Order: sequence, then structure tokens, then C-alpha cells
Amino acid sequence: MKLRQLHKNIGISIENVNLKNIDEITFKKVKKLWMKYLIIVFPNQNISDEDHINFGKKFGELEVHPSLSHRSSKNPEIYRVSNVDEKGKIIPNKETSWQYLKQSWLWHTDSSFRKIPSNGSILHGISTTKKGGNTLFANMYKAYEDLNKSIKEKIKNLSVLHDHDHIISLSKELSKKKDKGSYDKLDPVAHPLVRRHPVTNKPSLFLSPHTMVKIIDYDYDQGRQLLDFLIHHSIQSKYVYKHTWNDDDIVMWDNRCTMHSVEPFNNNTIKRIMHRVTLVGDQEPIMA
Repeated sequence: MKLRQLHKNIGISIENVNLKNIDEITFKKVKKLWMKYLIIVFPNQNISDEDHINFGKKFGELEVHPSLSHRSSKNPEIYRVSNVDEKGKIIPNKETSWQYLKQSWLWHTDSSFRKIPSNGSILHGISTTKKGGNTLFANMYKAYEDLNKSIKEKIKNLSVLHDHDHIISLSKELSKKKDKGSYDKLDPVAHPLVRRHPVTNKPSLFLSPHTMVKIIDYDYDQGRQLLDFLIHHSIQSKYVYKHTWNDDDIVMWDNRCTMHSVEPFNNNTIKRIMHRVTLVGDQEPIMA
């Protein structure tokens, strides 16, 4: 394996690995590097959705996303993070499916709306662009570590209400529409603001701005101010790696200690086709 660190605080690139046929020794090395660097980029992986699913299943069970319109019709484990439909046509701005997907341009953590959020995500860049569409990843271990003691003391026992429907409410277009799309029903859930990673045992901030409704048992306005402060703190460049995509990049990240967002691109003229599998979580987040 050829390794290259991508950012001082987050991310590594691994070349000369074939994800279609990864042996057990190499897989164990990859898993160890994932825990250390939080994000792994695998360049030049021309793999099928079935290969993608098989690689994901090496880490455990895979999620089926609650948004019906973004599931692959052939492989429901594939979440289509794409501005084109399955016939290859660009989805118009007015369509519900695009307005929902556009919310990925906000900072978020995948599946934060679940009682047991996902462990990680593995994204395949099938048709990518250099004109925007970069993905930003933040190291939430380091963001927490650098907070001063008084802030750490203030937030250590706080919980946040996360709700899938909050994603819809943040879209001006989608919230006004009668047809907001078809989704599996998910009740709001409470998660700790500071969580402890079940593998590394390290504390990190658990933020997902597109699902966070409020801090529980806290003044609403003061709670929003506190969440906004933590979000802006966490997305400073010293914590963030920006990935510029090439076709057939595979990027995997740990949702238990990272947050990410997509930079805007011209979705009316540029086809950006990305397929994702999401690793089912193995336990509810633990308060640090």
C-alpha cells in the first residue's frame, strides 16, 4: 500500500489496493488506518455497485436510506447522492428529490436522525466535477480537544434533539411544497453533544446542523447560539480536509467523529453522480 497524509489533522490516501478483492491482512490494516485518520481516500477504484456493497459489508450491515427516491432501484443499499435520475437525466431544481438532496450542501453527519446513527459511510465518485462539488470533512475529535475548559464543562452533559424532518424544514422550497417526498417514518431522537467513540474511546463533538433542532432542557435561543458557536468553531480550516474529486475515487469516513458538507456546483448543467453505502451503527452514542 502507498500511503499519503492529506491534512495535518485528518485524512489519508491509500493507493495500490483493489477494493474488489481485498485480502484479510490488507483489510485489517485499512481498518486500523481508518480509526487513526478518520477519512480514507482510495483513488482509481473502477468498481460496480455490487463490489461497493461487498466492500461495505466487510465492516458490517448496511443501511437503507429513509428517502425512497434516492435509493437505487436495483440495490437498495446504494444511496444515490446524484443530481441525475437513473436514466441519466439531470433532475430539475423544482423537483422534490433534488431539493432534498441539496441539503447535503449543509454541514451534517450521516444518519444523525437515527436512534443508532451510522458508524461510517463509503462514497464512490462515478461522475465528478472540478467546478465545485468538493466535499469538506471536519475532525470533531480535534475540534472538541481545542475547546477551552469552561466550554467543555458547559457542554459535557448536554443532549441535542435530532429530527429527520428538520432537514426538510431547512429547505425554503421543500418546506413550502405539498409533496415533500416519501420517507420512512423516523421519530425525533436525543443524542449527546459530546460523544465517546466506542473503538478509540476518545471524546468528540457530535454535531449535525441539518438535523439538530435544539438542546434539550435548555433555553432555545441560548441553545441555538451555543450550537452555532460550536459549528463555526469546528469548521475552521485547521480541522477540515477538502476533497477535490476524481472519477472513481472512493472516500470512506467515520461518522462517529467527523462532520462533512458538499460545496455547491451548477446542478443545472453538471452531472455529479455519487453512490454511497452507509454502515449500520452498532450502539447508541455514549455521552463522554
